[in-house]
Amino acid sequence: MREIDLPGRVLADRAPLWIVDIAKDLNLAQSAAIVGSGLHGAFGFPILNAAGAAGVVNFYSREILQPDKRLLAMVADIGSQIGQFIERKRVDRALLESSKLIRGVLDNVADGIITTDEHGLIEFFNRAAQRLFGYALAEVQGQDAKILMAEPYRDDFVSHLRNYLRPGKAQASISGSRELWGQRKDASTFPMEFRASEMLLGGERRFVGILHDISEQRAQKDALEYQTLHDSLTGLPNRTLFNDRLRQGIAIAHRERKPLVLLIMDMDRFKEVNDTLGHHTGDLLLQQVALRLAATLRQSDTVARLGGDEFAVLPAGGTDLHGGSQAAKKILHALEQPFVVDGRNIDVGASIGIALFPEHGEEADTLMRHADVAMYVAKRTKRGSAVYAPHHDEHTAAHLALIGELRHAVAHDELLLHYQPTIALASGRTIGVEALLRWRHPKHGLTLPDQFIPAAEETELIQPLARWVLNEGLGQLRRWADAGMDIDLSVNLSAWNLHDPDFPDLMSELLAIFGVEPARLKLEITESSIMAHSAIETITRLSALGVGLSIDDFGTGYSSLAYLKRLPVNEIKIDKSFIIGMTEDSASASIVRPIIELGHNMGLQVVAEGVENRETWDRLVTLGCDLAQGNYMCPPIAAADLARWLRESSGGRPR
Repeated sequence: MREIDLPGRVLADRAPLWIVDIAKDLNLAQSAAIVGSGLHGAFGFPILNAAGAAGVVNFYSREILQPDKRLLAMVADIGSQIGQFIERKRVDRALLESSKLIRGVLDNVADGIITTDEHGLIEFFNRAAQRLFGYALAEVQGQDAKILMAEPYRDDFVSHLRNYLRPGKAQASISGSRELWGQRKDASTFPMEFRASEMLLGGERRFVGILHDISEQRAQKDALEYQTLHDSLTGLPNRTLFNDRLRQGIAIAHRERKPLVLLIMDMDRFKEVNDTLGHHTGDLLLQQVALRLAATLRQSDTVARLGGDEFAVLPAGGTDLHGGSQAAKKILHALEQPFVVDGRNIDVGASIGIALFPEHGEEADTLMRHADVAMYVAKRTKRGSAVYAPHHDEHTAAHLALIGELRHAVAHDELLLHYQPTIALASGRTIGVEALLRWRHPKHGLTLPDQFIPAAEETELIQPLARWVLNEGLGQLRRWADAGMDIDLSVNLSAWNLHDPDFPDLMSELLAIFGVEPARLKLEITESSIMAHSAIETITRLSALGVGLSIDDFGTGYSSLAYLKRLPVNEIKIDKSFIIGMTEDSASASIVRPIIELGHNMGLQVVAEGVENRETWDRLVTLGCDLAQGNYMCPPIAAADLARWLRESSGGRPR
C-alpha cells in the first residue's frame, strides 16, 4: 500500500490533522525525515473553497505536542478564509479575462450594442455603436441613452426602457425588433432596427440594446414602395396612390363638412400621336404633359396618371366647384401651347370631367365614375370641360352603344354617300358636288353625320371612316369621268385627319389607284382645325399633291384672312348660319359682303352654303359670290339621282 504523508492525509480527509509524535508513525516518520531530522509534533489544515481542497498548510515541531482543539479550530477557519480569498482572486482573474474576451467579441460584431443601468445611463458602448453614432465611449458613458434617439422617438424609447426595468417586472428575454430613428453626434438621423433585453450583473439589473443600421434596407423598401405607388413614366402618383388620397380627402371633407372636387382628364388626339409618330414620341409627350400639369397646379394639389393618356387631379381640401372649374381652365390654357418633342411641334388638347363631393357621390369609386362620365361629355361636346350631371349617365350609355354600332356599320357596309351640287352663281352651271356621309342605321334609318361623327372622332373610327369616304367618293368620281361627266368632288376632312402625318401618303395612293386628277378633288377643312402646327404641315403636303383646299364653315372659327393668306387655300365657304339669315337680318348681310370682298382680294373663290330660296340666290349674285350650295337648288341625293337631276335641271340653274 502506498504511503500517505501528512499533506496527503489532510487533503484526503479535507480536515485539520494533529500528530503528537511523528516518530511513532512509520509513514509519517519517513516523510518527516525528508523535512528535517529530530521532528516530533506536527499539524496541518486544508485550504478549502467551493470546489474542494485547494492546498494544505503544514506545521512541524521538534517537541512532542499534545492536541489543542482551539488551535485546530482556528487554523481550520484560517484555511477556509485563505481558500475563499484564493477563489475570489481566481474568479476575478477569470472575470477579467472573460470581460476582455466579451468586449473583444462585442467590439468586433457588426451591430451596435449598448448597456445601461437601471436609470438608463450608458455603461457600455461597443465600437460598432461608436461608428454608428459618431461618439467615443468616453463621450457617452454615464449619459442618458435617449441622446442616441431622434425626435419624436425619444419619449417612446424612454417609455420602453422604463417598462423593461420597472421594479417587480419579471426578467424578459430579447424583445421583438422595432424600428426607430437614431441621431448621430452631428445631429443627422438614420433608421435603425432596435432589439432590447435585460440581464442581472452583480445582482443589479442592466438594459442591453442591440442596434442595426437599416438605411440601405429602408432605402430599398422606400424605392419599392415608390415604384408601387408611382407611374414609372412620369413619376406622378399612380391610380393606387391617387385612390388612397381620394379616400383620405373624402374622409377629411366629411369630418370637416367641406367640399372636395375631383377632375379626370383625357388627352385629345393622343392616339393619333402614338399611331403616327410612335409610342416613344407618345411617352415623351406624356412626360411633358405631366411636367406642365405639375407646374400649373399648386403643390398641395395631387396630380396623378391613371394610365394611358388619362390623368386625375385632386385639388387641395376645401376646393369647391368654382375652384375646380378654375383649375380645369388653367389646365386647358396651359395645354394650348404646342409641345416640342424631338424637334417636332405637337398640338394636343384635353377633355376634363369634374365631380363634386358630396353632391355627385360620397364614395371614391362613385366620384371617379361620375368624373369620368363628365369627361366623356366634355370630349363629345368639345367644350374642354364639363361638370357631372345625373342625366349624363343615360347619354354616356347611349354614346358607348353608338360607338359599338358605328364600328359594326363600317365593317358591314351600312354607310353610303349622298352628293350635293355646287353651282356657279354667274352661269348656273354645276361644277362639282360635295360628298356627304350617311348611315343606314338598322333601327333609326338614314342618320346624318352630326349624330355620329363626334363619336367617331373620340375613337380610332375616324380614320377608317375617312378612308371609306375617300374610297367611295373617288370611285364614284372615276365612274362619272368614264361616263363623260365633267365634275369635281369635295370631301370633308376631320381635324383628326390633319394631325395624321401619313394622311397625305394615303391621299396620294388613292388618287393613283382610281386614276383621278388631283385638281378634281377638293378637301374641305374647318377654321379651327388648321391652327395647329401639325395640321399646317399636312395641309402643305396635300397642296403639293395638287388637290384643292377649302375652308368650311368660314366665319365661325378663330382664324383670320391674314392668317389664311399664308396657307395654300383655294376657297372659303361662308357658314350657312350667315347665308340663311341674310335676307331678313342686316347684320348677317353685313358679314357676308366683306367676306366675299376680302376673299376675292386674296384670290380665293367664295362659296355660299345654305341657299334656301330665290331671294338669297339673287342677293348673292348681286354681291358677286362665286358658288352656291343649298336645298333651293338641290338637296343631298344619291349618286344615281344626281345624274338624273343634272339632266333635268339644265346643269343646275334654278328655275
